[in-house]
Amino acid sequence: MKKNVNSYIMPTYGERTLEFTHGKGIYLYSKDKKKYIDFGSGIAVNSLGHCHPILIKAINEQSKQLWHTSNLYYSEAQEEYAALLCKYSFAEKVFFTNSGAESIECGLKVIRSYYYYHKNLEKKSIITFEGAFHGRTFAALSAQQNKKYSEGFEPLLPGFTQVPFNDVESLEKNVNETTAAIMIETIQGEGGIRTVPLSFLEKIKN
Repeated sequence: MKKNVNSYIMPTYGERTLEFTHGKGIYLYSKDKKKYIDFGSGIAVNSLGHCHPILIKAINEQSKQLWHTSNLYYSEAQEEYAALLCKYSFAEKVFFTNSGAESIECGLKVIRSYYYYHKNLEKKSIITFEGAFHGRTFAALSAQQNKKYSEGFEPLLPGFTQVPFNDVESLEKNVNETTAAIMIETIQGEGGIRTVPLSFLEKIKN
Protein backbone atom coordinates (compact mmCIF):
# COMPACT_ATOMS: atom_id res chain seq x y z
CA MET A 1 0.00 0.00 0.00
CA LYS A 2 1.39 3.37 -1.00
CA LYS A 3 1.75 6.21 1.45
CA ASN A 4 -0.72 8.96 0.63
CA VAL A 5 1.28 12.17 0.95
CA ASN A 6 -1.52 14.19 -0.65
CA SER A 7 -4.25 13.36 1.86
CA TYR A 8 -6.60 16.19 2.79
CA ILE A 9 -7.36 14.52 6.14
CA MET A 10 -5.52 15.81 9.22
CA PRO A 11 -2.90 13.27 10.45
CA THR A 12 -4.57 12.93 13.87
CA TYR A 13 -3.97 9.18 13.97
CA GLY A 14 -0.59 9.19 12.29
CA GLU A 15 0.19 7.50 9.00
CA ARG A 16 -2.61 5.22 7.83
CA THR A 17 -1.89 2.68 5.13
CA LEU A 18 -4.17 -0.26 5.96
CA GLU A 19 -7.46 0.06 4.08
CA PHE A 20 -10.46 -2.25 4.31
CA THR A 21 -12.85 -2.68 1.41
CA HIS A 22 -15.56 -4.77 3.04
CA GLY A 23 -16.49 -6.91 6.02
CA LYS A 24 -18.54 -10.01 6.75
CA GLY A 25 -19.38 -11.27 10.22
CA ILE A 26 -16.30 -10.95 12.42
CA TYR A 27 -13.96 -10.50 9.45
CA LEU A 28 -12.55 -7.50 7.62
CA TYR A 29 -10.98 -7.72 4.16
CA SER A 30 -8.21 -5.35 3.12
CA LYS A 31 -7.57 -3.76 -0.23
CA ASP A 32 -4.67 -6.14 -0.79
CA LYS A 33 -7.06 -9.08 -0.23
CA LYS A 34 -5.93 -10.06 3.28
CA LYS A 35 -8.44 -11.35 5.82
CA TYR A 36 -8.48 -10.01 9.39
CA ILE A 37 -10.49 -10.81 12.51
CA ASP A 38 -12.03 -7.53 13.63
CA PHE A 39 -11.03 -7.26 17.29
CA GLY A 40 -11.16 -3.46 17.08
CA SER A 41 -14.91 -3.12 16.57
CA GLY A 42 -14.63 0.55 15.66
CA ILE A 43 -12.43 1.19 18.74
CA ALA A 44 -14.80 -0.85 20.91
CA VAL A 45 -18.00 1.02 20.04
CA ASN A 46 -19.41 -1.22 17.32
CA SER A 47 -19.59 -4.87 18.32
CA LEU A 48 -22.18 -5.78 15.71
CA GLY A 49 -19.88 -7.48 13.24
CA HIS A 50 -20.28 -6.68 9.56
CA CYS A 51 -23.14 -7.00 7.11
CA HIS A 52 -25.45 -9.30 9.06
CA PRO A 53 -28.58 -9.77 6.90
CA ILE A 54 -30.99 -8.89 9.74
CA LEU A 55 -29.18 -5.60 10.39
CA ILE A 56 -28.96 -4.84 6.67
CA LYS A 57 -32.73 -5.37 6.41
CA ALA A 58 -33.43 -3.09 9.41
CA ILE A 59 -31.12 -0.31 8.14
CA ASN A 60 -32.61 -0.58 4.65
CA GLU A 61 -36.19 -0.35 5.94
CA GLN A 62 -35.38 2.63 8.18
CA SER A 63 -33.55 4.45 5.39
CA LYS A 64 -36.78 4.45 3.38
CA GLN A 65 -38.75 6.04 6.24
CA LEU A 66 -36.71 8.61 8.15
CA TRP A 67 -33.03 9.46 8.57
CA HIS A 68 -32.57 12.02 11.31
CA THR A 69 -34.75 14.61 13.04
CA SER A 70 -32.63 15.35 16.17
CA ASN A 71 -33.63 15.13 19.82
CA LEU A 72 -35.91 18.15 19.42
CA TYR A 73 -38.72 15.87 18.29
CA TYR A 74 -40.52 12.86 19.74
CA SER A 75 -39.54 9.42 18.47
CA GLU A 76 -41.56 6.36 19.47
CA ALA A 77 -38.70 3.99 18.58
CA GLN A 78 -36.26 6.06 20.64
CA GLU A 79 -38.64 6.03 23.62
CA GLU A 80 -39.01 2.25 23.40
CA TYR A 81 -35.26 1.77 23.26
CA ALA A 82 -34.71 4.10 26.22
CA ALA A 83 -37.30 2.17 28.24
CA LEU A 84 -35.47 -1.10 27.54
CA LEU A 85 -32.14 0.40 28.62
CA CYS A 86 -33.66 1.63 31.88
CA LYS A 87 -35.47 -1.65 32.53
CA TYR A 88 -32.31 -3.73 32.27
CA SER A 89 -29.85 -1.35 33.92
CA PHE A 90 -29.49 0.98 36.93
CA ALA A 91 -30.72 3.98 34.93
CA GLU A 92 -33.93 5.94 35.39
CA LYS A 93 -33.44 8.27 32.43
CA VAL A 94 -31.44 8.07 29.20
CA PHE A 95 -29.68 10.70 27.11
CA PHE A 96 -28.48 9.58 23.68
CA THR A 97 -25.12 10.86 22.49
CA ASN A 98 -22.88 10.30 19.49
CA SER A 99 -19.64 9.23 21.16
CA GLY A 100 -17.96 8.24 24.40
CA ALA A 101 -16.35 11.65 24.85
CA GLU A 102 -19.72 13.33 24.36
CA SER A 103 -21.20 11.02 27.00
CA ILE A 104 -18.45 12.02 29.43
CA GLU A 105 -19.12 15.72 28.74
CA CYS A 106 -22.82 15.17 29.33
CA GLY A 107 -22.15 13.30 32.57
CA LEU A 108 -19.87 16.05 33.89
CA LYS A 109 -22.47 18.71 33.09
CA VAL A 110 -25.21 16.68 34.79
CA ILE A 111 -23.05 16.41 37.93
CA ARG A 112 -22.30 20.13 38.06
CA SER A 113 -25.86 21.18 37.20
CA TYR A 114 -27.33 18.86 39.86
CA TYR A 115 -25.45 20.55 42.68
CA TYR A 116 -26.01 24.00 41.19
CA TYR A 117 -29.76 23.35 41.06
CA HIS A 118 -29.76 22.21 44.70
CA LYS A 119 -27.71 25.28 45.76
CA ASN A 120 -24.84 23.07 46.92
CA LEU A 121 -22.27 25.20 45.13
CA GLU A 122 -19.14 23.98 46.94
CA LYS A 123 -19.50 20.49 45.44
CA LYS A 124 -17.50 20.78 42.21
CA SER A 125 -14.60 18.35 42.58
CA ILE A 126 -14.73 15.09 40.61
CA ILE A 127 -12.44 12.18 41.54
CA THR A 128 -10.91 10.11 38.74
CA PHE A 129 -8.35 7.30 38.61
CA GLU A 130 -4.86 6.83 37.23
CA GLY A 131 -4.79 5.00 33.90
CA ALA A 132 -8.27 6.13 32.88
CA PHE A 133 -9.17 7.27 29.39
CA HIS A 134 -12.29 9.39 29.11
CA GLY A 135 -11.84 10.97 25.69
CA ARG A 136 -10.07 13.78 23.84
CA THR A 137 -12.22 16.82 24.62
CA PHE A 138 -10.84 19.40 27.07
CA ALA A 139 -12.98 18.18 29.97
CA ALA A 140 -12.09 14.54 29.25
CA LEU A 141 -8.37 15.36 29.02
CA SER A 142 -8.62 17.28 32.28
CA ALA A 143 -10.37 14.37 33.98
CA GLN A 144 -7.87 11.70 32.95
CA GLN A 145 -4.74 13.85 33.38
CA ASN A 146 -2.66 11.72 31.03
CA LYS A 147 0.30 13.67 29.59
CA LYS A 148 0.37 11.36 26.57
CA TYR A 149 -2.83 13.00 25.37
CA SER A 150 -2.89 16.37 27.13
CA GLU A 151 0.62 17.62 26.40
CA GLY A 152 0.39 20.79 24.36
CA PHE A 153 -3.21 21.49 25.37
CA GLU A 154 -2.52 22.99 28.80
CA PRO A 155 -3.82 24.62 30.87
CA LEU A 156 -6.38 21.92 31.55
CA LEU A 157 -9.66 22.53 33.34
CA PRO A 158 -9.61 22.57 37.16
CA GLY A 159 -11.91 20.56 39.41
CA PHE A 160 -10.52 17.04 39.00
CA THR A 161 -8.64 15.00 41.61
CA GLN A 162 -6.87 11.87 40.41
CA VAL A 163 -6.15 8.95 42.76
CA PRO A 164 -4.37 5.59 42.25
CA PHE A 165 -6.42 2.85 40.61
CA ASN A 166 -8.16 0.42 43.00
CA ASP A 167 -6.73 2.14 46.09
CA VAL A 168 -9.48 2.40 48.72
CA GLU A 169 -7.34 4.22 51.28
CA SER A 170 -6.28 6.92 48.82
CA LEU A 171 -9.85 7.32 47.60
CA GLU A 172 -11.20 7.77 51.12
CA LYS A 173 -8.53 10.38 51.91
CA ASN A 174 -9.57 12.48 48.92
CA VAL A 175 -13.33 12.41 49.43
CA ASN A 176 -14.40 15.59 51.21
CA GLU A 177 -17.15 18.22 51.36
CA THR A 178 -16.25 19.47 47.86
CA THR A 179 -16.52 16.04 46.20
CA ALA A 180 -19.36 16.01 43.71
CA ALA A 181 -18.78 12.63 42.07
CA ILE A 182 -16.43 9.71 41.49
CA MET A 183 -15.90 8.84 37.82
CA ILE A 184 -14.53 5.39 37.02
CA GLU A 185 -14.13 2.97 34.13
CA THR A 186 -15.19 -0.48 35.30
CA ILE A 187 -12.74 -1.88 32.75
CA GLN A 188 -9.79 0.32 31.84
CA GLY A 189 -8.78 0.06 28.20
CA GLU A 190 -5.91 2.51 27.81
CA GLY A 191 -4.86 1.70 31.37
CA GLY A 192 -3.98 -1.88 30.43
CA ILE A 193 -7.28 -3.82 30.41
CA ARG A 194 -7.63 -3.57 34.18
CA THR A 195 -10.93 -4.52 35.74
CA VAL A 196 -12.34 -2.92 38.88
CA PRO A 197 -13.19 -5.48 41.61
CA LEU A 198 -16.85 -5.53 42.63
CA SER A 199 -15.77 -4.91 46.21
CA PHE A 200 -14.19 -1.61 45.15
CA LEU A 201 -17.33 -0.56 43.29
CA GLU A 202 -19.39 -1.42 46.37
CA LYS A 203 -17.06 0.78 48.43
CA ILE A 204 -17.60 3.68 46.02
CA LYS A 205 -21.35 3.15 46.05
CA ASN A 206 -21.48 3.26 49.83
